[in-house]
Amino acid sequence: MPEMVQVMVDQKVIANQVIYADTYQLRRQGVLGKEKLETNEGVLLVSSSSTGMSLFHSIHMFGVPFELAVAWLTRNRKIIHTKLAKPGRIYFPPGFFTDTAYILELHPEHYELLQGSTEISWEENGR
Repeated sequence: MPEMVQVMVDQKVIANQVIYADTYQLRRQGVLGKEKLETNEGVLLVSSSSTGMSLFHSIHMFGVPFELAVAWLTRNRKIIHTKLAKPGRIYFPPGFFTDTAYILELHPEHYELLQGSTEISWEENGR
């Protein structure tokens, strides 16, 4: 079973069933196979790329039947970019190069909150 984290904005938990995707298999799976995403669920993709090219920090929405609130984050958990991702598309952080270390995918209900924030935090559940 994958490790779960709880994601907070301004010290308030907004999702407590977020998969910490730090392996190739977990990153590849993401939210694929889900019919819907509950408001307390999501995926935190941990970048495996050492390059700062935006191309290597993209997400795709092929096979995902719902929208996602997406945030690209630096290693210090600062938000670089947010997007309301729609099914059937590919999304990249802005620019040719990026400081992306994490990509957070949450229920679309959290999009406005992500847009109004500059930093995200998370902790392991139950610790």
